[in-house]
Amino acid sequence: MPEFVRACLRVIRKSRRSPAKIYVGLLLRVAERAFSIAPYFLAWYWLLDMPPFAAATSDHFSWAVPAVILVVLLLGQMAFSYFSQMNSFLGSYDLTLSYRERLIDHLRQLPLGIFARQRVGQLSSVMTDDVKRLEDVFTHLTAELLAAVSVPVLFAICLIWVDWRLALALLITWPLALFALNAANRIFLTLGRGKQLAVQETSGLIVEFISGLRTLRLFGRAHVWIGRLDQRFAQIRQVSMGAEAWGGGSVQAYRAVLELGLLLLLLVAGWLAGDEDLTPATWLLFVLVSYKVLDPLLDAAAYLVELRAMLQGEARLQRLLDTPVLREGARTEPPQHFSVAYRQVSFAYDSKLILQDIDFEVPQGTVTAIVGPSGAGKSSLLHLLARFDDPQSGTIYLGGTDLNAWRSDSLYRYFGFVFQDVQLFEGSILDNVRIGRDGASDREVIDACSRAGCDSFVQNLPEGYATRIGENGQQLSGGERQRLSIARAILRDAPVLLLDEATASVDAQSQHDIEQALACLSEGKTVLMVAHRLNAVRHADQILVLDQGRVHEKGTHQELLKHDGLYAELWRRQEVEIHVEACGDATN
Repeated sequence: MPEFVRACLRVIRKSRRSPAKIYVGLLLRVAERAFSIAPYFLAWYWLLDMPPFAAATSDHFSWAVPAVILVVLLLGQMAFSYFSQMNSFLGSYDLTLSYRERLIDHLRQLPLGIFARQRVGQLSSVMTDDVKRLEDVFTHLTAELLAAVSVPVLFAICLIWVDWRLALALLITWPLALFALNAANRIFLTLGRGKQLAVQETSGLIVEFISGLRTLRLFGRAHVWIGRLDQRFAQIRQVSMGAEAWGGGSVQAYRAVLELGLLLLLLVAGWLAGDEDLTPATWLLFVLVSYKVLDPLLDAAAYLVELRAMLQGEARLQRLLDTPVLREGARTEPPQHFSVAYRQVSFAYDSKLILQDIDFEVPQGTVTAIVGPSGAGKSSLLHLLARFDDPQSGTIYLGGTDLNAWRSDSLYRYFGFVFQDVQLFEGSILDNVRIGRDGASDREVIDACSRAGCDSFVQNLPEGYATRIGENGQQLSGGERQRLSIARAILRDAPVLLLDEATASVDAQSQHDIEQALACLSEGKTVLMVAHRLNAVRHADQILVLDQGRVHEKGTHQELLKHDGLYAELWRRQEVEIHVEACGDATN
């Protein structure tokens, strides 16, 4: 319970709305519960004045006053119940809406590299399922738990006042029951965390399976992924059974110990009756309310599964909120020039060193190509300039100013991006390319598409540039999606271009057309490009050869060939591959 309260208070603190309505709703719920139990004790009090319980000297009993009081209590209970639910629901929806806004705002400020390293299914599960659990807790579970606690406490206070001996017999097992429940709670929570992790990982796997089903079926690999999913489902089943076994066992032990209080009540009542120290009215009161005391506590055990799921979900959301946001500077004015410099930059992720002591400069208006073996850190080098992540040490400068000095939205105005992973949205081609520059006219968008070589496939679409391309451009090929990404960069016309394998997914003819468009676009701009095909970078003003996270070589194409190092080896290897492909084409 303390963990639950702390979790709720953390959510309230993270929200931007006042929790006053929730507090009022909870107070009204306690008042409603008090009104609901009052008739039992009033009836006991009245019974003392009624035959055969009353003394012979008692006055004639009148029902007029009790009837009025009972009607008032009933109306009060109904009113408190209505306003309690109204305040709890409205306050909870306001609170969780504000909490969602806080989460979205926090996500917007996170470094972009975090999203590249997380599965979409896992993140969406946290943002939807876990937030929904929080909403359900505040709209329903909190009020029910408060009722489950307040009713027994109110009953206990009144019963102790009526007869402390019978009350003690009924209530003495409470601490032992709570101990029995809490004893298995830690094990259950551990198993529950394992279950939730397995569910999240499976959710991510399902999203990947559905999005890649076409490719998997074409290459005959769907059955492999189905096997992986079956293994995950079996793992979830095994973990779930373990969690439910511990949870169910602890709940049953809790219920058994609680109901042991009924047996003790009977024993104490028999002892008191034997000594003629128990009035019939008092015994009748305890008989009527004993289960009313225990029922809410028994029901509270049923809420434990939801409570534990909420605690685990809140912990995941809290970890997300605790993820450090991108450090924002205050600068909004443009730099004095558009040269780029890396000074002793090192970057690591999960204790794995990706880049180390990177030091080079890209003068304004020049093209710097980044090449090297797979895993050398080429894309990470560009991602640091785009502030997907910040380096652990060293500084990156734009126009002589530290990147961290800018506000990110101002900084991104000076960058054009073409990366390997093209993100498109549900909408038309015009809508997707216009993301490059908000407010661009249709004519400007179409011109940018033409320069990127999009005309060849757009003219075959049913509605041309107005054709809707589906979620993430699923109706287009990889090369067509890449050309739309290049069209965005052309439309943006930013002074600094970041190109990551811009021609990797296109055929030879399209590659030639795109390279021409990029060459025209690059005139007078500062360009950093990652390329696998060395033919595409041989005319660069500067070529950086990365190997194992370090700048292994640096120079022009001719200088690096004369040096006869790693670049020359990669060049010769690629020449052989091109020759083999050419021979294969000639044979066919």
